Amino acid sequence: MKRICLAILLVFVGFCTINAQDVSGKEVVCVQSFSHADNIGTNYVEMLRNKVIEGMTKTNRFRLIDAESDPVLKAESQRRTQESALNDDNAMLESIKTLGANYVLSGHVASITSTRNVDSKGNVSYNSKVTFQLKVYELSTGTVISNKTFEASSSSLFSLHKTQGDAIVGAVDNADNPMKNFVDEVFKIQGAIVEISESKKDEAKKVYISIGSDKGILKGQKLDVYMEREVAGRKASKLIGELKVEAVEAGDLSFCKVTKGGKEIFEAVNEGKKVTVITKVNGNIFGL
Repeated sequence: MKRICLAILLVFVGFCTINAQDVSGKEVVCVQSFSHADNIGTNYVEMLRNKVIEGMTKTNRFRLIDAESDPVLKAESQRRTQESALNDDNAMLESIKTLGANYVLSGHVASITSTRNVDSKGNVSYNSKVTFQLKVYELSTGTVISNKTFEASSSSLFSLHKTQGDAIVGAVDNADNPMKNFVDEVFKIQGAIVEISESKKDEAKKVYISIGSDKGILKGQKLDVYMEREVAGRKASKLIGELKVEAVEAGDLSFCKVTKGGKEIFEAVNEGKKVTVITKVNGNIFGL
């Protein structure tokens, strides 16, 4: 009887989670436990995993499922500790699917290195660097869509770490920094220009696009603008401009400044061509 009640509870939790996905419209990512090299302490691994989750949460683009705390996945994980189920990866993936997840994120902390420095006055300080990999698995296609290596360092012009432990913590604490670009590169969002709100002569200056808070778009997000065209009887996309979000005004509406290609965007929209926008990586460290 207890097993039946537990099964009903797990189905109910999964059902509620799927409905939450439908309402928000955001992608759902399940973050698994991170593996690590044998010489790396589990406390540092957990700290780094939490920083990755923190960095992804800041983008506002996902609903994240923590595989270490979700009751459905914890139950499946406990089942897999039995010898007969150790390699039953398919069962775990099926459990993740029932929660409405679109992607699975796994990580591996490969190395942590430290350097001891001594200045001209004999003062000792330490710098550390942590190297880790993130792999993204798309459940709908059954393929790995990204497998990237990152480095996070404690080096800073504003701080000196007096102990090796402090330096390692400083490096791990910076692991969230590359997550914004990682998300923009791997989890692209596509929409369309729905209106040119401001133009000068034959050049678009301000536009509205069809994606907003439902997809987690934030002020400052950059987007590439593409025009659909036909080449040799085939449909192709041509990059014609760039936008920057100035205000998110609704679940499916954002107000953007045209930063590149105003003339091309103006012509394409007014000629009734299909014009799409896709989130892009902001390569400028100052966010300009």
